Amino acid sequence: MATPATRILMGVNESSMKGYPHPSISSRNAFDWTLSKLIRTNYSGFSLLFLHVQIPDEDGFDDMDSIYASPEDFKDMKKRDKIRGLHLLEYFVGRCHEIGVKCEAWIKKGDPKEVICSEVKRVKPDLLIVGSRGLGPFQRVFVGTVSEFCVKHVECPVITIKRKADEAPQDPVDD
Repeated sequence: MATPATRILMGVNESSMKGYPHPSISSRNAFDWTLSKLIRTNYSGFSLLFLHVQIPDEDGFDDMDSIYASPEDFKDMKKRDKIRGLHLLEYFVGRCHEIGVKCEAWIKKGDPKEVICSEVKRVKPDLLIVGSRGLGPFQRVFVGTVSEFCVKHVECPVITIKRKADEAPQDPVDD
Protein backbone atom coordinates (compact mmCIF):
# COMPACT_ATOMS: atom_id res chain seq x y z
CA MET A 1 0.00 0.00 0.00
CA ALA A 2 1.40 3.39 -1.03
CA THR A 3 2.02 6.03 1.59
CA PRO A 4 -0.10 9.16 1.02
CA ALA A 5 1.78 12.25 -0.14
CA THR A 6 2.79 14.79 2.49
CA ARG A 7 0.53 17.78 1.97
CA ILE A 8 2.22 21.16 2.36
CA LEU A 9 0.17 24.34 2.35
CA MET A 10 2.14 27.36 1.18
CA GLY A 11 0.84 30.87 1.66
CA VAL A 12 2.09 32.88 -1.32
CA ASN A 13 1.73 36.52 -2.22
CA GLU A 14 2.69 38.86 -5.00
CA SER A 15 5.51 41.34 -4.70
CA SER A 16 4.65 44.71 -3.20
CA MET A 17 7.21 46.38 -5.46
CA LYS A 18 6.07 48.11 -8.62
CA GLY A 19 5.76 46.23 -11.86
CA TYR A 20 3.93 43.26 -13.28
CA PRO A 21 2.63 40.89 -10.64
CA HIS A 22 5.25 38.38 -9.71
CA PRO A 23 5.92 36.34 -6.56
CA SER A 24 7.27 38.19 -3.57
CA ILE A 25 10.86 37.57 -2.57
CA SER A 26 9.65 35.75 0.57
CA SER A 27 7.24 33.50 -1.34
CA ARG A 28 9.85 32.59 -3.94
CA ASN A 29 12.43 31.83 -1.25
CA ALA A 30 9.97 29.67 0.71
CA PHE A 31 9.06 27.75 -2.46
CA ASP A 32 12.70 27.27 -3.50
CA TRP A 33 13.61 26.15 0.04
CA THR A 34 10.74 23.64 0.04
CA LEU A 35 11.89 22.17 -3.26
CA SER A 36 15.56 21.95 -2.32
CA LYS A 37 15.36 20.97 1.36
CA LEU A 38 12.15 18.96 1.71
CA ILE A 39 11.06 17.58 -1.62
CA ARG A 40 14.55 17.18 -3.16
CA THR A 41 13.90 14.40 -5.70
CA ASN A 42 10.96 12.74 -3.94
CA TYR A 43 8.43 14.40 -6.23
CA SER A 44 5.68 11.82 -5.75
CA GLY A 45 5.96 11.99 -1.95
CA PHE A 46 4.61 15.53 -1.70
CA SER A 47 1.63 17.58 -2.74
CA LEU A 48 1.93 21.36 -2.61
CA LEU A 49 -1.15 23.43 -1.90
CA PHE A 50 -0.74 27.08 -2.88
CA LEU A 51 -2.98 29.66 -1.23
CA HIS A 52 -2.94 33.28 -2.34
CA VAL A 53 -4.95 35.67 -0.17
CA GLN A 54 -5.97 38.93 -1.80
CA ILE A 55 -6.55 41.79 0.60
CA PRO A 56 -9.65 43.72 -0.40
CA ASP A 57 -8.94 47.43 -0.77
CA GLU A 58 -11.51 49.60 1.04
CA ASP A 59 -12.74 51.18 -2.17
CA GLY A 60 -10.96 49.00 -4.70
CA PHE A 61 -8.98 51.86 -6.17
CA ASP A 62 -5.62 51.44 -4.45
CA ASP A 63 -4.37 55.03 -4.17
CA MET A 64 -6.80 56.61 -6.63
CA ASP A 65 -9.77 58.83 -5.83
CA SER A 66 -12.98 56.85 -6.18
CA ILE A 67 -15.38 59.76 -6.63
CA TYR A 68 -15.80 59.20 -10.38
CA ALA A 69 -16.17 55.42 -10.26
CA SER A 70 -18.80 53.70 -12.31
CA PRO A 71 -20.16 50.16 -11.78
CA GLU A 72 -18.10 49.12 -14.81
CA ASP A 73 -14.92 50.37 -13.06
CA PHE A 74 -15.58 48.00 -10.17
CA LYS A 75 -16.15 45.06 -12.51
CA ASP A 76 -12.86 45.87 -14.27
CA MET A 77 -10.99 46.00 -10.96
CA LYS A 78 -12.38 42.66 -9.83
CA LYS A 79 -11.28 41.13 -13.14
CA ARG A 80 -7.84 42.74 -12.79
CA ASP A 81 -7.40 41.37 -9.26
CA LYS A 82 -8.44 37.87 -10.32
CA ILE A 83 -6.02 37.96 -13.26
CA ARG A 84 -3.16 39.16 -11.05
CA GLY A 85 -3.82 36.33 -8.59
CA LEU A 86 -4.00 33.75 -11.36
CA HIS A 87 -0.70 34.96 -12.85
CA LEU A 88 0.92 34.67 -9.44
CA LEU A 89 -0.31 31.11 -8.92
CA GLU A 90 0.63 30.22 -12.49
CA TYR A 91 4.30 30.75 -11.55
CA PHE A 92 4.19 28.16 -8.74
CA VAL A 93 1.92 25.67 -10.51
CA GLY A 94 4.07 25.89 -13.67
CA ARG A 95 7.24 25.15 -11.73
CA CYS A 96 5.60 22.16 -10.02
CA HIS A 97 4.41 20.72 -13.33
CA GLU A 98 7.90 21.13 -14.83
CA ILE A 99 9.41 18.86 -12.18
CA GLY A 100 6.43 16.57 -11.57
CA VAL A 101 5.23 17.64 -8.12
CA LYS A 102 1.47 17.37 -7.56
CA CYS A 103 -0.12 20.66 -6.65
CA GLU A 104 -3.33 22.61 -6.20
CA ALA A 105 -3.80 26.37 -6.05
CA TRP A 106 -6.59 28.73 -5.11
CA ILE A 107 -7.33 32.35 -4.24
CA LYS A 108 -9.25 33.67 -1.25
CA LYS A 109 -10.03 37.23 -0.18
CA GLY A 110 -9.62 38.68 3.30
CA ASP A 111 -7.05 39.24 6.02
CA PRO A 112 -4.15 36.89 5.18
CA LYS A 113 -3.62 35.87 8.81
CA GLU A 114 -7.24 34.90 9.32
CA VAL A 115 -7.71 33.27 5.92
CA ILE A 116 -4.56 31.14 6.18
CA CYS A 117 -5.60 29.89 9.63
CA SER A 118 -9.10 29.15 8.35
CA GLU A 119 -7.76 27.29 5.31
CA VAL A 120 -5.41 25.22 7.49
CA LYS A 121 -8.47 24.11 9.49
CA ARG A 122 -10.41 23.36 6.31
CA VAL A 123 -7.70 21.56 4.26
CA LYS A 124 -5.79 19.94 7.14
CA PRO A 125 -2.29 19.97 5.62
CA ASP A 126 0.59 18.14 7.25
CA LEU A 127 2.66 21.33 7.27
CA LEU A 128 2.33 25.07 6.61
CA ILE A 129 5.21 26.96 5.01
CA VAL A 130 5.23 30.74 4.78
CA GLY A 131 7.84 33.29 3.85
CA SER A 132 8.97 35.98 6.25
CA ARG A 133 10.23 39.44 5.39
CA GLY A 134 12.40 39.55 8.52
CA LEU A 135 10.97 42.80 9.87
CA GLY A 136 12.54 44.37 12.93
CA PRO A 137 10.59 44.82 16.18
CA PHE A 138 9.54 48.40 15.35
CA GLN A 139 8.20 47.47 11.91
CA ARG A 140 6.39 44.40 13.26
CA VAL A 141 4.38 46.63 15.62
CA PHE A 142 3.02 48.71 12.74
CA VAL A 143 2.97 46.22 9.88
CA GLY A 144 2.39 42.98 11.78
CA THR A 145 3.50 39.61 10.51
CA VAL A 146 1.39 36.90 9.02
CA SER A 147 4.01 34.26 9.81
CA GLU A 148 4.08 35.01 13.57
CA PHE A 149 0.28 34.93 13.75
CA CYS A 150 0.17 31.59 11.93
CA VAL A 151 2.80 30.04 14.20
CA LYS A 152 0.62 30.92 17.21
CA HIS A 153 -2.77 29.97 15.78
CA VAL A 154 -2.69 27.13 13.25
CA GLU A 155 -3.14 23.49 14.20
CA CYS A 156 -0.20 22.06 12.24
CA PRO A 157 3.57 22.53 12.24
CA VAL A 158 4.72 25.79 10.64
CA ILE A 159 8.02 26.57 8.94
CA THR A 160 8.85 30.20 8.25
CA ILE A 161 11.52 30.95 5.69
CA LYS A 162 13.37 34.23 6.12
CA ARG A 163 14.23 36.41 3.19
CA LYS A 164 17.95 36.35 2.38
CA ALA A 165 19.79 39.46 3.58
CA ASP A 166 21.25 40.20 0.14
CA GLU A 167 17.74 40.16 -1.37
CA ALA A 168 16.22 42.72 0.98
CA PRO A 169 14.98 45.87 -0.79
CA GLN A 170 15.80 49.31 0.61
CA ASP A 171 12.47 49.46 2.39
CA PRO A 172 12.20 46.23 4.42
CA VAL A 173 8.40 46.39 4.25
CA ASP A 174 8.67 45.86 0.47
CA ASP A 175 8.80 42.26 -0.63
